[in-house]
Amino acid sequence: MVVKGDDDLHVLGRFFRAMILNLLKDPEKVRILDKLDLVVAIEPPAHPDNALSVGFCGGRVVLQNGVVDPDIRLICEAVVLMKLARMPAGPAAVKFMRTREGKNLIASMRSGDLKIKGVFRHPLGMMGFAKFLAPSV
Repeated sequence: MVVKGDDDLHVLGRFFRAMILNLLKDPEKVRILDKLDLVVAIEPPAHPDNALSVGFCGGRVVLQNGVVDPDIRLICEAVVLMKLARMPAGPAAVKFMRTREGKNLIASMRSGDLKIKGVFRHPLGMMGFAKFLAPSV
């Protein structure tokens, strides 16, 4: 993993770095990472200075402060992002959406607390990113 501006990485960046390092302990997540070619920007609307770009390419992850040429933009606060990261991938996602936590996530999308842009141009990338973040079962 490459972190650009490691000394200046804000709280969201440090959280994401720790989360990714933990995910990379799972060989299945490493296989998913090898296939990803995508840049995801995470933009907290109330704290635009905490925006983070996460690039995936060639089995590498690059974390960088700010929004840097993203394919997909997740516009949400960190709390909503953490809920999104707990959502399983595949058929288990449907079951998750029926839980209270899943319903709260849907409510966040409907209210505008969670906006996902670029997913229609990069659906396979978004599915791979979701699968990478999803908890292992």
